[in-house]
Amino acid sequence: MSASGGLITRPSIAMEKSPAGMRSALHQAQLYGYLVARYGGLYRPGGNHPVCGPKTAQEMVRLGWLIFQGGRHSITPAGQRAADPAN
Repeated sequence: MSASGGLITRPSIAMEKSPAGMRSALHQAQLYGYLVARYGGLYRPGGNHPVCGPKTAQEMVRLGWLIFQGGRHSITPAGQRAADPAN
């Protein structure tokens, strides 16, 4: 329970999802230059399997790790740093 009136608050997506899972999606964005949104998830160009689901994709955009432009999700400098395995 939290200190705020005994209510349990739901953690953010970034806390729920493994940082390694987000790093994997960011790594794919680094390798291919961008990711494509289809069926709610993000896919590598020409890929048949999503690299992440819609909530993870939204969270990475919210965190500033990916930016949507020109119909593609491109990795930002902050996303480059987040994808670094040393972090």
